[in-house]
Amino acid sequence: MNLHSNFRYPFFKYLMEEFSGVFYESDFTCLNRLVILYHNNFSFSVRPSNVTDFLDSHERGYSEREQLYWWLGRAKRLRIRQVKYRTAFALRHNRAIFERLLSRKDYASPEAVHEALVQISDWLHSLPSKDEIDSSIDLDSWKRELTSLQHSISPKGGVKRVTRAQMHGHFYEHFAGADAFEKRNKFERLKGVLIKHQWVVPVDATDTCRYFKQSKGGRLYIAALYYALLEKGHIEKTLDAPQVATLFNSWLVHDFEQSSFVKAFQAEELAQFNCIEGHVRYKYIEEARLVILDF
Repeated sequence: MNLHSNFRYPFFKYLMEEFSGVFYESDFTCLNRLVILYHNNFSFSVRPSNVTDFLDSHERGYSEREQLYWWLGRAKRLRIRQVKYRTAFALRHNRAIFERLLSRKDYASPEAVHEALVQISDWLHSLPSKDEIDSSIDLDSWKRELTSLQHSISPKGGVKRVTRAQMHGHFYEHFAGADAFEKRNKFERLKGVLIKHQWVVPVDATDTCRYFKQSKGGRLYIAALYYALLEKGHIEKTLDAPQVATLFNSWLVHDFEQSSFVKAFQAEELAQFNCIEGHVRYKYIEEARLVILDF
């Protein structure tokens, strides 16, 4: 969802993502929606851009009970309502975060959006755990989701983003650990767990394994596994989608088409695993989390 100062976000793409509920899958996608609309208004409106009026309008829109999306499943409608209420809650009680974001020259950049998410997360953690400002908001669940999002979409603290030129070596090198020995042991344990749960089978006496999980959506299970490892802090560095796919290819033999395999690790795709029961991707992340309990 990167934007350019002289281009609008494609209108038909926006409509498709709006009516399919894509913009309301997480705090990340919802914040991107807000930035997209502000960008179009700022860049192409004949009137001066007024951040206060813009945010007032969005707060009202997010606070209203959703009457649309009747064509979507109940679980997805509930998720849309949950994410909208969360955004309205943040706009109502900490408008300054959004004002700071939209006042930046690079407000449309991934770094700016990520920084706003971090600020929302830090603010939520400063609130009492049993805050009763809005009974429709589950603050503890929201905090956990934001923490997971920060790990999956952008660097924070000791987590570093590396460029394609810097990416090298084996999958195990990107595990969190004190040294190469500890990282290698983690990788071997992960392989053992995946073999135990019949996700993979060894290929001869090498480090290579073949993907063996007999179920539909195979690449999504692998992406969910990566997301679960990120979520639990087992991955040291955040990488872009081609790098992640290349690292899996260094030891995992599979039959997935490469462009489709790469797409599964894009930030927007990984963010969809941050979902509730009933979501189309819930079964993938739930099984991946159960698998790495043994890790």
